[in-house]
Amino acid sequence: MPVYLIGGSVRDLLLSAPSPDLDLCVVGDGIASARALARELQASVSEQRRFMTAKVKAAGGDIDVATARRETYPRPGALPHVTPGGIEDDLARRDFTVNALAIRLDVRGSRALLDPFGGCGDLARRHLRVLHGQSFVDDPTRLLRAARYAARLGFRLERTTRGLAEEAVRGGCLDTVSGDRIRRELMLLLDEPRAARGIELCACLGILTSLHRSLEVTPQTLAALRAAGTVCRRLSRATPGANVDCGLTRLLILAGCLSPREAQSLIRRLGLTSRQGQALRGYLERGARARRTLALPNPRNSTVVRALEGLSLEGVAALAATSPVIVRNRCELFVKRLRDLRARIRGDDLAQLGFAPGPAWSRALKAARDARLDGRARSKADELRIAQSVLRRAVRQSG
Repeated sequence: MPVYLIGGSVRDLLLSAPSPDLDLCVVGDGIASARALARELQASVSEQRRFMTAKVKAAGGDIDVATARRETYPRPGALPHVTPGGIEDDLARRDFTVNALAIRLDVRGSRALLDPFGGCGDLARRHLRVLHGQSFVDDPTRLLRAARYAARLGFRLERTTRGLAEEAVRGGCLDTVSGDRIRRELMLLLDEPRAARGIELCACLGILTSLHRSLEVTPQTLAALRAAGTVCRRLSRATPGANVDCGLTRLLILAGCLSPREAQSLIRRLGLTSRQGQALRGYLERGARARRTLALPNPRNSTVVRALEGLSLEGVAALAATSPVIVRNRCELFVKRLRDLRARIRGDDLAQLGFAPGPAWSRALKAARDARLDGRARSKADELRIAQSVLRRAVRQSG
C-alpha cells in the first residue's frame, strides 16, 4: 500500500520548522497500517473508524495515520462523509494549499513532492490560501485554523481567501457549527505561543463578535495575551506538580470584558467544560476586586490570600497578566509560598480545648491560618491561643 508523509508534516519539513506529530496517509487500509506500526513500535493505538483514521502513541511522539479518502459535506458546517479514495482525493480535501502537500515514503514509489495546488509557492509567499471558494462554508472551523496557522507560522491570508473568510463570517457560517467544535479549535489557537496574533486576526475577520457580540480586543488585551505565556511558565515552575493551562488563561483574558450574564451566554455557546466555566465565572466575580486589593501598599499576606483563594490557578495567571508588575509579583508570591499554607492546628485540637463543633470552628482555624501567614503565630501554641480567643468570643456572643 502506498504511504505518504502528508499535510502539516511536509509543510513544517519544507519550512525547517519543528513538527509536533507525524501525519501519514495510506492508499489502502490506514487503520490496519496503524495497527501494524503500533506493533512494530510497541506502542498503543486509538482508532476513529468513522473517519478511517488512527493515532499511534509512540515514545517519540504521536503518529497520525489516515486512509486516503474523499469527503462530501451533507450541509454547511456538518461533519463530512468520507469514503476511500486516492492520494489526489485526500490532498483535495485539505484546508489550505500549504497543507495539501505529500511525499511518498514506500520504496516502490517516486520520492517526488506532490503539490497539485501550488502550496510551495504559497509557502514562499507566506500565504494561507484555501483550495476552493466554499471551504469556509463547508467547514467554518477552518476560520479558527487559519488564525492558528497565521499565528504559528507568521503567514497572512491571501487576498481572495481573506475575502472569502469575511464573507463567510458575515453570512453566519459559525452558527452552523456546534459549540464543542468551535471551542476545541479556539482552545488550540489560545494555546499557541503567538496566540495574540491569531486572536487579532479573529477580531479583524469578525469571528469574535460572531461568537459573542461583546467580545472585543483592545491593545491592552493583546498585551495581556502576549504576557500570559511568560506568566503561566513562571507560575507553573512555582507550583510543583501543577501545570497552569495557558490556553484557559488566555480565554479568561479574552472574556474578561464580559459581564457575568454575558459570560454565561458564552459558556453555553462554546459548550465550555465545567472547569473552564467555573474558572471564567470566578475570574469575573473576583478578579477586579482582587486586583484593587493587591495594588494596595504593603498588604498583609493574609489579605493577599483572601483576595486570591477563590480563583483558579488560571484565574490568578490571568489577573497577573492583566495587571501592573506589583500585582503580578504578589500573584507569584501567592502561588509559590502562600496558597498551600494552612494552620498547624486542626479540629481535634479545638475539641481538646473543650469547644463543641460549630460554625465558630471555621472562623477560629481561619484566624490561626491568617496569624501564621502574617507572622503573628510562630508555633502551634500561638495558633491555639488565637483560636481559643475566637471561640471564647463566639461563646460570649451566643450566650
